[in-house]
Order: sequence, then structure tokens, then C-alpha cells
Amino acid sequence: MKSQSERRWVIKYSILTIALALPLLWSFRWVRNYYPATVWDMMLASDLETRRRYCVLRGETVSGKTIEIRPTELVNATYARTWTMVNFTIDNRSLSLPSPHPDNAVLLNQFGGVGRLPPGVRIPDLLNAWANLYNKRLPGDSPDRLKAIRLDQYEWPGGRYADYSNYLMSWRKDL
Repeated sequence: MKSQSERRWVIKYSILTIALALPLLWSFRWVRNYYPATVWDMMLASDLETRRRYCVLRGETVSGKTIEIRPTELVNATYARTWTMVNFTIDNRSLSLPSPHPDNAVLLNQFGGVGRLPPGVRIPDLLNAWANLYNKRLPGDSPDRLKAIRLDQYEWPGGRYADYSNYLMSWRKDL
């Protein structure tokens, strides 16, 4: 038989467990989309047979070489989050917010709404930021400095482990 103090501890911890677990379970059940790029949207399981889009970041150096650039090294971020941000930028998701940034509101008015925007209307800004981060790490007279940066988007149609580099489109920013 348990002593009275042991029973009190069990009761206290049971109450504490319920007090912590119920709000957490409630939030998992009801709070789904709290931000345009929610965790639920990014981590949904998907069929491996469906098509996949992916991007490759390349730069053209002052010396004329074409190099591949890993943006995760530039921004010190995890791989998947960086490319999720790129895909969201290509899809213009930041422009569909109920109260957009004033610069985004100007773009929306200029093009006549979200549906009329070209894909990746903000990609040049992202490319410019990445190029500046890349060039900051190098001396001013280095032949490895970028003079242009390009983001190429490809698609793998799914179903086969071939045809994984079907070119879709590119964005280029001359510096």
C-alpha cells in the first residue's frame, strides 16, 4: 500500500501531466495554419511517384568560370529549409499574405494581382543577397568573385529513376 505522500505525488503529477498535455493536444488538433509557410505545409508526406521540382544555384566568376554554389553554406541554414524558402519564393507565396509588405503591395498593383505575377518575381532579390554574401567572403581583387548568379529550376516527373533533369526555367542576376 502506498503512503499518503506517495499518493499526493501521483495526484500532483497526474494533474500536471493533464495540464500540459491537453493544451498541446488541442493545438495539434485545431491550430493548423497560423502562417503562410506553416510546418504542416512543409512536412506533409507525399507520394514518391509524384513529380519533384528542384533548383541548382550557379555563379559566373570574374575569370569566366561557372561554379555551383551551396546556399546553405552562405546562410548557415539547413538544406531543406533553404530550398523550401526558394520554392515558396518561386511560387510567390509571400505575396499572397492578407497584409503584404509595402514593396510587395507595389508589385501586386503593378502586375494586377497575385494571379498575374510571373513565377519568382522576388527571386532576383534573393539572388542578389546570395551573391553579396558569396562575394563578401573573398578579397576585392579575387578572380573567384561573382559577376553573375543564376538559379536553374529542374523537374523530375516521377515514376522512373531517369529523366530527373528536365529544365524548367532560370533566373539570372548580373552584378
